[in-house]
Amino acid sequence: MTLEPSRRTFKEARKHNRVKDVDAVGRVRKLKALGFALYGGVPLGLAAGSMMGHPLLGLLLGPAIIWTFAMVVAAIAGRGAGVLYMPSGSSTPRRREFSAAEAQAVRGEYEGAILAYQAVIQEVPGDGEAYLRIARIYRDGTKEPEKALRWFRRAVEEAQLPTNLEILTRREMAEYLIHNLQEPKRAAPDLARLAEAYPDTRDGQWAKEELARIKEEMARED
Repeated sequence: MTLEPSRRTFKEARKHNRVKDVDAVGRVRKLKALGFALYGGVPLGLAAGSMMGHPLLGLLLGPAIIWTFAMVVAAIAGRGAGVLYMPSGSSTPRRREFSAAEAQAVRGEYEGAILAYQAVIQEVPGDGEAYLRIARIYRDGTKEPEKALRWFRRAVEEAQLPTNLEILTRREMAEYLIHNLQEPKRAAPDLARLAEAYPDTRDGQWAKEELARIKEEMARED
């Protein structure tokens, strides 16, 4: 027999854990402004009103003017702090989430997942991750190698891949052609690209060796 912990009902949660919708920071700011207005505005307003022959009017307007001025200054300061500490997303791109499409792919709903990734590409054409996810669905999910290769190719030619991801993608395509599809000749262009563009990297050295081996096999066949 298993013991289940007691479950709190929705009504109990609302009764004991109610969260008040109160702008505490705003209230404190207004109270501070009011205190400053009363402290400095009353004597100044009274003095100015007495000089103009209307002490009561000065007594009312003095604190009101100072309170308004204090609130404007506080608002400007808050806006400046927001720009400084919480800049707009243009400086740091928001990481794109693919959770919905991933869930569809896991359930075997490949068409829906592909459509979701294509929607991302329509919105952000340079998002290389979406291209690669579509390619892998065609490769590992629907088992359509030509479509998979087409999307891998689009990723390296149309998307904005960083250097390390371009290297990995070209190697992934080459290995798929060599080991899975048994078509090493088709892998030669990507191997040549890796060997020429990145000769000092481990992937570049691997591509150079693979390309030499493929050329030897082609020579023997001829």
